[in-house]
Amino acid sequence: MLMILPVGVVIGTIVFMVAYFKMERDEERQRAVIASYGLRVEDLSDMVGKLTDRIGPRDHGSESGRRGMKQASAMIEGRLGPQNVGYKVEKGGGEAIGEWQWKSLWVDIEGRSAPEEVIIVAASYAGEGQDADATCLSTVVMLASAMARKEPARTLRFVFLPIAQSPNLQNQWILKHCLGADEQCVGILGLQTMDEAPTAGGDEWQLWAPDDRDRVWWDVLRGRSSGAPEISGASVWLGASVFSPQAWQDRRHDRLQRTVSLASELQSWLLSVASAE
Repeated sequence: MLMILPVGVVIGTIVFMVAYFKMERDEERQRAVIASYGLRVEDLSDMVGKLTDRIGPRDHGSESGRRGMKQASAMIEGRLGPQNVGYKVEKGGGEAIGEWQWKSLWVDIEGRSAPEEVIIVAASYAGEGQDADATCLSTVVMLASAMARKEPARTLRFVFLPIAQSPNLQNQWILKHCLGADEQCVGILGLQTMDEAPTAGGDEWQLWAPDDRDRVWWDVLRGRSSGAPEISGASVWLGASVFSPQAWQDRRHDRLQRTVSLASELQSWLLSVASAE
């Protein structure tokens, strides 16, 4: 009996994961038509609900957290993959965290005239399983879905990271694992959760851009600097009230509506810098 029990546990876990991934693929296939058009509160609500109510915490330190990481990865791949929105989902060379090897996922909108010039949009798929981090991750998934039919001059790459660390470390991970040897990083736009709510009356976007090069990239993104962006590899990481657990408490629908509005702003910025000549 003692010898059989561990085998049963392993088999049960495998059966559960296979069933979950199949259910995820089936649900995403049914949603394929609406997932690739526009920025919709309904789509965002569905993703946030899955991440919070079904998947829960996503981390490397516990069995349930690692299971959540795998489920979140499967959700991203299922929603954006060939059978749904139509992307080829790439998986970057990962790194060992504990006893597990974790990889980034990404999808590309290939540039028409300068495909080797890459603009990266990033978020972590690790998180506490609360509305704030689920909204942050889901925003990048939604942007990738909504922009799938666009035809920018430069490549837009939507990256989903298996780590939730400082922007510096996440930048290093992206440049190491998510950029080809023949590619150049124009700039990185990352979204991150915030521990505290933004100051009342302040800018909606809370900026992490430590040096002049990053601040120039921020101006380019917002259209405050004319002309084509320089290929500098600069990065801007943004937080917002919708990505803070201290804001919009018990107001999920209001949070989602505001997120769609902010996502529309992000989409406009990205299309502008990806198409500037």
